[in-house]
Amino acid sequence: MSKLTAVRRALPLALLLLVWPSSAGAARPALTLKAPGATTYLHQIDFAGRMSPAAKGARVRLVRGATTVTTARVRGDGSFLFKVKLANPGPFHVTWLSARSNDVTIRIKPRLRASLVGTPVVGASLKLAATLDPSAAGRVRVQVIRGGEVGFDRSFPGGARVALGTRETGTLRVRLTTLPRPGFDPVSRELTTTLRPPYLSLGTTSPTVAELAHRLAALHYVVPSFSSTFSYDLIESVYAFQKVQGLERTGSVDAAFWSKLESPRVPAARYTSPADHIEVDKTHQVLYLVRDGQITMISPVATAGIAGYYTPEGRFAIYDKRAGWDTSPLGVLWNPMYFVGGYAIHGGDPVPPYPASHGCVRVPDFVISRLFTSEPYGEVVYVYS
Repeated sequence: MSKLTAVRRALPLALLLLVWPSSAGAARPALTLKAPGATTYLHQIDFAGRMSPAAKGARVRLVRGATTVTTARVRGDGSFLFKVKLANPGPFHVTWLSARSNDVTIRIKPRLRASLVGTPVVGASLKLAATLDPSAAGRVRVQVIRGGEVGFDRSFPGGARVALGTRETGTLRVRLTTLPRPGFDPVSRELTTTLRPPYLSLGTTSPTVAELAHRLAALHYVVPSFSSTFSYDLIESVYAFQKVQGLERTGSVDAAFWSKLESPRVPAARYTSPADHIEVDKTHQVLYLVRDGQITMISPVATAGIAGYYTPEGRFAIYDKRAGWDTSPLGVLWNPMYFVGGYAIHGGDPVPPYPASHGCVRVPDFVISRLFTSEPYGEVVYVYS
């Protein structure tokens, strides 16, 4: 940079210093500052101000405490504007040379994030995870409520991680409120969950049994009529879920089952043509009913598991249906739907959780009752490993 250029750039500032000298008796401009009274954390707001008399082009500073937040140029009419994403309430002021504006404080509503981590089952791990943004906004008060009574009541700075007791079934509520520092608004959250029994098996009678059936049905697993009693048919539904999820095939529901139910593997149809068809997955020992390319029903099956017998693989089609009992080369079958030779999809209780047929695809009786009615002649059947 030449000396002449440096001199030219310094002239505006030198002229301003001549107009507003720093001597004690000299006049100086008045600065004013305005902003919204409240906002949310990290929301952008406008700080608007004015210099009078105006010094067009002068750069004013927005300051919090002793820290410069940002700067702006003064317009010809003396106004200036700062756009700031606000994380602190202030106070803020504007300075230029020796001039200083009024203080402005903005109330900030912080973010309170909270979730329950774990499985809401008796005996399982369940924790509260809460975060306050910014953490300087205050303390978080945590109250754990069971049966209408507060059993835990503590506050934590900036957030909380609390292990929640899971010894008894029932509704569990977690109430969170903030104890705000000056300049921050209070916020609150409430989380509710129901602790379920950890173990369900044949013969168990509980409202949780019906909840289990509803949740399996929502994932397209075939279930019998909804009931509060754990039936033999519901065991078959549980088997199907355990097969697809890679769980031990026990036919009972424990903490591991509930945990998997919270974040299950969702199977997809292997074939897309035709849009409506049946798939038999021998590896997982399940049948998928596919409609419009999507799995709409998942049933357990038992394919060939007896020495010397096999279940053929490939693309087939239902060519014959026999209502009631029918004798085939592979045995006496209930409501068989033949798809190749003497091989059929047919009923036969119980259906074990492992390959056990002479080669047919055996499904529970309550399942074949539905399929026999809904599946037409010519329906494509894929069988694969």
